[in-house]
Amino acid sequence: MKTTRFAIKAYAIALLTLLLGVLLSIWLGNWTWLSRSGSLVVINGIILTSHQVIDHINRLKLNQVRAPTQFGRDWADADKRQLIEDPREGVWRYEKYGLYMLILGTLVWGFGDLLNEL
Repeated sequence: MKTTRFAIKAYAIALLTLLLGVLLSIWLGNWTWLSRSGSLVVINGIILTSHQVIDHINRLKLNQVRAPTQFGRDWADADKRQLIEDPREGVWRYEKYGLYMLILGTLVWGFGDLLNEL
């Protein structure tokens, strides 16, 4: 749930950044502002993706810590079942959307000022 709220905030900030870039470009007649807003979207996408990757790494580290009294347990079987029956199916979904945000931001950053030519 914490990750979902963080992702929604990241998407909202990216959308507002692009909107502000378009408005500044129209108002000032200089479309390089849209390109500059694309660089901010890239930064936002990096933060979104890395935040969730770090969260997953921390969760994996916690799962690797084993109590010394539980040596007899079949950990491989339990891990397989947890992967198969994980109710949090699709936990990497936001990383995918973070990647899309990076791609979109890079395209806007590189080619946003060319919209004036259309």
